[in-house]
Amino acid sequence: MRMETKRSGAGSPRTSDRMAARGVVTTGSSGQPKDVPMTFLHKLGEMYSAEKQLTRALPLVEKAAKSKDLKTLLKIHLKETKGHAKALEDVAKSLGKKLPSKSCKRMSQLIGQGVKVIAKRVVKGDKDRELIEVGRKIEQFEINNYTPLVAEAAKNEWTHETTSLTSILTQEKLAYELLGELGRGNGPLNKLVKKVSLEHARAPSPLAEAA
Repeated sequence: MRMETKRSGAGSPRTSDRMAARGVVTTGSSGQPKDVPMTFLHKLGEMYSAEKQLTRALPLVEKAAKSKDLKTLLKIHLKETKGHAKALEDVAKSLGKKLPSKSCKRMSQLIGQGVKVIAKRVVKGDKDRELIEVGRKIEQFEINNYTPLVAEAAKNEWTHETTSLTSILTQEKLAYELLGELGRGNGPLNKLVKKVSLEHARAPSPLAEAA
């Protein structure tokens, strides 16, 4: 919705200023927000870097994994991760902004931990749990970062962007829980997916939590 900015009298604040003070984001004629917080954009750029790094690393982890279920989960999550990177590009574009070029150092560190596990050749038999532990750290990192992004988008009533970011967050939470189930020796994967998905369906949505 386009908002007209008029002065009601000499020295009175503009309508857009008053609305901004109440946390309402105004839009231009294109329907895109006039003001997008730089902290939000920087976090988008950082997570884009994280997803691109993870896209390159997951095939190596899948190859090192011994469990068929873990290999399958990693293959599925690789496809999701590629989608996450594209979704972040689309979020920035729909806001009329360009993704900042940011490097996610924390993701680099976490991937480095995974590489060390592989290099030590400890991934054999039940030692998949070494990789799973690193994988859950990665998923927790992503959950911790996507949660405030969803909250910020919801607060500003960016409906499309909130939906996209919520979808990413939901998939990260699902991956985190499935890795945990596999780490505890539960399975098979297809039954775990149904179980965890059902639990997610019963839980409050991230949109409701952000409201």
